[in-house]
Amino acid sequence: MSEVGSDAVSSGGRGRVAHVGRKTRWGHVLGTVFVLAWTLPPFLYLILLSVKPEPLMVERSVLIFWPTFERYRDVVISNFGAPIWTSLVTSTTGALFTLILASLAGVTFSFLDFRGKAALFLLILLPRMFPPVTTLIPIQLTMKTLGLLDTRTALIILFTGFQIPLAIWVMRTFFDEIPRELVESAALDGASLPTIVTRVVLPLAGPGLLTAFILSFIFNWNEFLFPLVVTGLNAKTGSVVLMSFDTGYKKLQYGSLAVLGVVMTVPVILFVLSFRAALVRGLTAGALKS
Repeated sequence: MSEVGSDAVSSGGRGRVAHVGRKTRWGHVLGTVFVLAWTLPPFLYLILLSVKPEPLMVERSVLIFWPTFERYRDVVISNFGAPIWTSLVTSTTGALFTLILASLAGVTFSFLDFRGKAALFLLILLPRMFPPVTTLIPIQLTMKTLGLLDTRTALIILFTGFQIPLAIWVMRTFFDEIPRELVESAALDGASLPTIVTRVVLPLAGPGLLTAFILSFIFNWNEFLFPLVVTGLNAKTGSVVLMSFDTGYKKLQYGSLAVLGVVMTVPVILFVLSFRAALVRGLTAGALKS
């Protein structure tokens, strides 16, 4: 084939690749627009409702008005800051404890071989398959026996226990991708198991650690049922306080509920946007194998 013919074939190939690339990009754009159009309107309406003047609250069709921020000011000067702080402290601490325990368990399941490993791993994941309400009574009685009702300690213990199965599953996926040659080389150089874990394994599993922490924090932050049962006045979380504005569907305090809904949602959105790359990598880890 002449050089002119080769150049023409090469140019045609590049043209087809560029055409396929443009179609793929348009597909991504359309898919993103569809997902956003499906998911964003409720949240946007919530924001709109939170700044809607009270006299217009009953007129649902009115979407253009001069916004008011009085409800946000009322939230700032009210006692709602304490439940938000409780949610932040218990969610963060619970996620950290989850990360520590799940990392140790993940290393065990990924690097060590022992009898019944598969069955034990399935047994650990089993609680995630139960409806949470089935464990409500024993957990409430246990906390009452331990004298931990209406304390942040109770929430931290519960949050840690609830998220451990998911975090172990995430961490094991990342640990399985670490080259065994690195661990074997460290072992041949005389490194102990704790040294191998802290200086070789955990640094390489950094994205997995971050992913497990983010997921644990989000689930802890959004947890409603158990904080409602085991807390009273002293350790209420933000999600539980939201219920105090619900006095029946005919008497809903739409404006206050909308403000608190925005306040409870924004931290999670900012958290996810800040670490979205690590979160996506963590959720797709193990999906592609070389």
